[in-house]
Amino acid sequence: MSAAFPKVDALFDGEPPPPPVRVGPRVKRLRFLLGVAIFFDVVGLVFSVVPGAALTLWAWLAADTEAARIEAGGHDEGAAAAVLGLRNVARWAMVLTVACLLAQAWLLHQGFYTVVWAELYDAVLRVWGRLRGG
Repeated sequence: MSAAFPKVDALFDGEPPPPPVRVGPRVKRLRFLLGVAIFFDVVGLVFSVVPGAALTLWAWLAADTEAARIEAGGHDEGAAAAVLGLRNVARWAMVLTVACLLAQAWLLHQGFYTVVWAELYDAVLRVWGRLRGG
């Protein structure tokens, strides 16, 4: 018997099908993970896109794992729609990540970070000097 079709296997084996898996916490975790990943992707243009890229990849792989469970018949209809929607968002988040990585490489090549961080450093020194009374 194949584990890919548990409902069909259960029908012919005479066993009841396994109950649908509760995915509410998994969907919430995926939403949170995607939100944090997209935030880090965008904010990472100033610092580094790599943490956001790692989180986005993690969310994308987690969404694919949940989608594989749907195909195996492990989720109910409502949960399946939520997971497939998050899988689509994760796919677009990966596109955003690649765009941010390319943008960061271009900005680095143009010397953008050297100018921005030098200006930020000077501004911090001016504020620090005013706070110290100098």
